[in-house]
Parts: sequence; structure tokens; C-alpha cells
Amino acid sequence: MPESAARATRNSLPSVEQEELRGVSRTVAEIEWLLLILVLVYVIFGRPLPDIEPALSTALFFFAAFVISFRYTNFYRRETRWKIALETLVMVGFITWVLWFTGGVASPLVNAYLLVVITAALTLGKMRTLVHVALIGACYLLLDWQVGGKDFARLAYWGGFAAQLAPVLLVAYITTMFSADIRYGLNRAKLLSETDELTGLYNMRGFVAIANRLFAQAQRHERAASLLMLDSDSLKQVNDRHGHEAGNRLLQHIVKAVQGQLRATDVAARYGGD
Repeated sequence: MPESAARATRNSLPSVEQEELRGVSRTVAEIEWLLLILVLVYVIFGRPLPDIEPALSTALFFFAAFVISFRYTNFYRRETRWKIALETLVMVGFITWVLWFTGGVASPLVNAYLLVVITAALTLGKMRTLVHVALIGACYLLLDWQVGGKDFARLAYWGGFAAQLAPVLLVAYITTMFSADIRYGLNRAKLLSETDELTGLYNMRGFVAIANRLFAQAQRHERAASLLMLDSDSLKQVNDRHGHEAGNRLLQHIVKAVQGQLRATDVAARYGGD
């Protein structure tokens, strides 16, 4: 198969990342609905002042409309991290609007920012999570400015500000760390499940998945695809005469020889015993 065609085929195959993002996207939707329910419970049972109820109801309506239209009308068929980043930014805006009318950083809903931090840490990586933390810090300052009576020039104010922001930073760090460990463990488990331990090549399971996709793409685009099968002659006699360790070394030498002849777009796998 020509290298350009193979590259196009590889890029069009369903990626592992897409599967991961679909699962993450469902979690983000649940967090968004949880945030809506949290604010709705406050409106129903928290007894806010009558003059701020319209502002809270408006925020609930527009955020619910955003979630429904953005997530359930199929505007974006392909999941991306930028889509999730946009959703988290809208969540920050929604929470800040609610806090503006419910007491600023003294509001009982101020910890809703942690939902945004957890979402970003689970899906967007360290740098983007840090950007979200910085944005939340700016919202804290904005809410303090709105309440008034704060002396921003005093060192004591900035000490209190750091103490308020510290839990957000701590949650961001811990969640990001756990997310990286979980992702590494899942990737490692997937690698082991599709890799032959002796040779390091794809095993039967990994080969079947790749071959099915490759030939489906070749048939769809009417491109040529080739499959070459190799067999190690007299492996049983080598095992019987010199031991299984010698047979294993023979297979490993064969694999190195084959890999030395592969192109960048070729895929090697261990289909069977020899």
C-alpha cells in the first residue's frame, strides 16, 4: 500500500482517544446536570430574595438551553477537548453569574467552582486546568470587587484570597494526578492485552482489530492492501533438541530481522505460535 494511502487510512480509523472522549463527554454532561440541580435546589429551598429570583431563573434557563442544544442536538458529532473546554468555560460563567446574586465568595454555592476544576482536570490536562484555576481566581476578585468594602492594597487581603483559592488548587492538583495515573494504567492494560509478551509485536487480538479496519478501508476506497504470512520452519525440533528458551530466542531473532525490513507504514503481528 502506498505510504500516502496508508497514512490516510490510519488517520480515518476510529481512534482510542475518540472512545475515551465519548466516555468523558458523558461524564461532563452528568456534571452539568448536577450543577443545574444544585442551583435549582438552592432556588427552591434556599429562599433567595425575591428581587434576585428572576436573575437566577434566567441563568438556569439559558444554561439548561445551552446544555441541551450543545450536547443533544448533534451539532458536534466528533468529540474534542476544545468542545469540553468550551463547556467548562460556560460553566464558569454560569457559576459566576449565580454567585454575583447570592453573596459572592460568601455564597453557599461558591464550591460549585470545584465541579469545573474536576471536569478540567479529568479531561483537559494540567496546563488547561491551570488556566481554569487562574480564571476562577479572576472571578473571585471580580466577586469581591462587586461586594465592595475590600482593600485590595492590603497584604492581609491577598493572604485571605490565597487561602480561599488554595482548596481549588489542591483539588486541581490531586484530580489531575489521579487522572494521569488512571489514564496510564488503562493505556498500559490495553497495550498488554494487544501485545505478544515474547516478541513485543501485536498479538492475535491486536492484529484482528487492525486488519479488519485496514481491509475495510481498502475496500471502501478501492485501494490495494497486502498481507504477508511468515512461518518458522522446524521450530518444534529446535524446542525438542535445544529447549524452549532456544526456540524463544529464535523467534525473537526472526522478529528483529522482519522489523529491520518494515516500512514506517507496515504493521507486524504474531498471528500464531511460530
